[in-house]
Amino acid sequence: MLAAHGAADGFVSPEKVAAFQKSLDAINADWEFVAYSGARHAFTNPNADEYGIEMVAYNAKADQRSWALMQDFLNEVFAD
Repeated sequence: MLAAHGAADGFVSPEKVAAFQKSLDAINADWEFVAYSGARHAFTNPNADEYGIEMVAYNAKADQRSWALMQDFLNEVFAD
């Protein structure tokens, strides 16, 4: 499992992140968690800034990095 997270996501506290990771460990999941510094909630949505919500913002750099990461992950999962 791959989770790409905005480290500055005000909707998800560090405690919730830790609990999420702990729950994955509890079921012996194969997981990777990547947090992008400065990225807020909805960082991959180019229209996020239009909502006018302080905790929601597009972050082009994090979007590009997470997209490349997702492509690598899917290539690994679905490799021949």
